[in-house]
Amino acid sequence: MNDNLPDPAARLRFLGNVQRVLDEGSFVSSYKFALLTALADLSVEQATSTDGTLAIPLSTLAERFIELYWRQAAPFRGGDILMQNTGRQAAVVKAVANFREQAGNLVAARRASRWHALVERVGSVLLEMPLWKLQTVGQSKVIFLYDEVLVDDAIVLKPGVAQSFRDLYAVIEALVQMAWLRFIQRLPKNQKIVGQGTDLVEFLFGADRSALAALGERLRALHGGECFYCRGAVRTGGELDHFVPWVRYPRDLGHNFVFAHGSCNRDKSDLLADVPHLARWVERNERGGRVLSELFDATHVLYDLVTTTRVADWCYGLVERSQGQVWVEKGKTRALDGPWRELLRA
Repeated sequence: MNDNLPDPAARLRFLGNVQRVLDEGSFVSSYKFALLTALADLSVEQATSTDGTLAIPLSTLAERFIELYWRQAAPFRGGDILMQNTGRQAAVVKAVANFREQAGNLVAARRASRWHALVERVGSVLLEMPLWKLQTVGQSKVIFLYDEVLVDDAIVLKPGVAQSFRDLYAVIEALVQMAWLRFIQRLPKNQKIVGQGTDLVEFLFGADRSALAALGERLRALHGGECFYCRGAVRTGGELDHFVPWVRYPRDLGHNFVFAHGSCNRDKSDLLADVPHLARWVERNERGGRVLSELFDATHVLYDLVTTTRVADWCYGLVERSQGQVWVEKGKTRALDGPWRELLRA
């Protein structure tokens, strides 16, 4: 991953342009919010070229679109599907909702024979709508993300754009989610569905906890009934923990989960784990291989070890640059140091 940082002024201009897109852009559907989210996620997960550009195939972007809408295309509170368009329901939401009914879960959907047709359908919507309209603000274009042309069936993020997404990820994610939430709340057809409830944010952007229950039991057995962090026996309860905290990167990938005491999980909270924990996590994932893959398949959890490792590398890098703290054990933190880079880039 390229660690060359854009200068502070460039990052401020980048953030200002993202804010302009959100404030001044025209939104008839939620596609632009999803597109910004996908671009930020993929910037974290993928390596840039030596010149600082990042080519993202249209098919990869379409698959991430499907993943983002998969949860949102379910009935809200068991009732209706939330509208994502000022007119008729958004085409991507309808297509994903239909696929959900037949496949049941995203892992099974990705293996279905019709998955590629869904990806092509969503890709065509991307070309028709948000890709060439995202950088329109008011009556003008601000071409700061990518040139509006496909290169070998991919969009190419301009030099420094992927790194800016990485550096400003938490800020951009918060801005986009707030704007997306407001858009959905303001649609008249949604107002009677949403009501005064406080669960809309969790529904739109949270983790599917029910789907992860089975994974927790499998990881408990894999860990021999021990807490991943303190190595003590988990006699009752126990919790599934995001090794790289969800708040730092909100995507559920199998290799990022560990089984832990509830007390260890709560004390670690939103911190990254210290280097010895990181070393054991890397070793478990590397040695787990086929066993972990079978476990994730059986519990219908997405997984990609390369992507998960890149996310961890990015996140530890942010903490190091900010001179942040990592979690050692209950009640104890310290500044990050040690061979974390070697562990993640071996």
